[in-house]
Amino acid sequence: MEQPSIKEVPAENPRAPATMTLDEFLRPTFRVRGLIEAEPVVAAQSAQSKAVIGDLQNGYGFRRVRLGAQGSIGDSARWVSEVELAGGNVQFLDVFIGLTALPVVRELRVGYFREPFSLEGMTGVPFLTFMERSPLNPLDPARNWGIAGYWWPDSERTVLAFGMFRDGTNSAGLSQGDQDAWAYTTRFTGLPIYEPGDDNFRLVHLGMALSQRNPNNGVVSFNPGSGLSLLAVVDNPAIPFLPAVAIPASTQQLYNLQAAYVRGPLSVQSEWFGTTIQQIDAGVVFLHGFYAQASYFLTGEHRGYDRTRGAFSQVKVHHPVIRTRDVPGGGCGAFEVAARYSFYNFSSSNLPPAMDGTSSRALLRQMELEMNWYLNDNTRIMFNYTLPFVDKVDRVATSANVFGIRAALYW
Repeated sequence: MEQPSIKEVPAENPRAPATMTLDEFLRPTFRVRGLIEAEPVVAAQSAQSKAVIGDLQNGYGFRRVRLGAQGSIGDSARWVSEVELAGGNVQFLDVFIGLTALPVVRELRVGYFREPFSLEGMTGVPFLTFMERSPLNPLDPARNWGIAGYWWPDSERTVLAFGMFRDGTNSAGLSQGDQDAWAYTTRFTGLPIYEPGDDNFRLVHLGMALSQRNPNNGVVSFNPGSGLSLLAVVDNPAIPFLPAVAIPASTQQLYNLQAAYVRGPLSVQSEWFGTTIQQIDAGVVFLHGFYAQASYFLTGEHRGYDRTRGAFSQVKVHHPVIRTRDVPGGGCGAFEVAARYSFYNFSSSNLPPAMDGTSSRALLRQMELEMNWYLNDNTRIMFNYTLPFVDKVDRVATSANVFGIRAALYW
């Protein structure tokens, strides 16, 4: 029996059929994806800086080496399977199934993936302005095993996401045990202004996120086992400038407010993060902070934006670098300059001592300067300078100078 036609397909060849069969429409698709980031990161410190912060260890190697694939089955389902190979250990990244033909919800996602939370967290690594996310990123829950639903109208001007996740899922995407380690995370974003014209691209992004969490094993950890390496091959790296601390806790709440403005080559972005931790047999811990950043494309490009994700996406380079002269449109690529200021108040009076027994309370003020050279849409070279000021309780405030260069290729 002939399969019914369910989707009209424009035919470039007049003799070609104007429709496709159900079997043809539901034929699985497959596309390889990946990312390579090679870099040196080095620090210059005074003797005082080493005494207060510790001796920051230079790093030379690969920050990320990711390989995966993705595909879809008509408009019924899609899938992603990607692993991290840097550091010699295979770790799961996004590995999930997305059901996209269910009523009411646009996508129901099941698997191991990022919890819908911050703007910089939901922005893919290849599309971040800076070499690393801000020092507030440890207050983003990152990836866990879970189930989440995503909704957006036909205009794609708002996105609502809600999910249930297993807090503390390991890098193999596995969570075991009878404990109630569930986290409930929701994010809502909107575009009150969106003008997609390439000549005068403009948008305003506003959003908020909340997460109610039961900590895995009853402990909330910051900078666990971070050491002092500047090249950390982990999904959600710790802050090498702050002490490691473990907080026995019954529950935790995470909060986020986010905003961004883009007008042509100019982009401004800021977020506030906060967390409330209900300690066991001790007072409540409240930590918070914010970052603010601005960037500008000297060559006229603008940041891309994914409206169904509520996050920034790929930059379209106007005149990519090419060697051959037979292809028109080549040039010098795209150049972007950026600056970011971050403030992290890690000084709650109820914080327990650090893992080494000293006070864990501190303030972190961090300045960053960045220059990015996009050779084409999928290749860029990044230059970063980071200046952290660390003010620990009962210690002299100090700083360090950190320099990084990254060559990145993504597809």
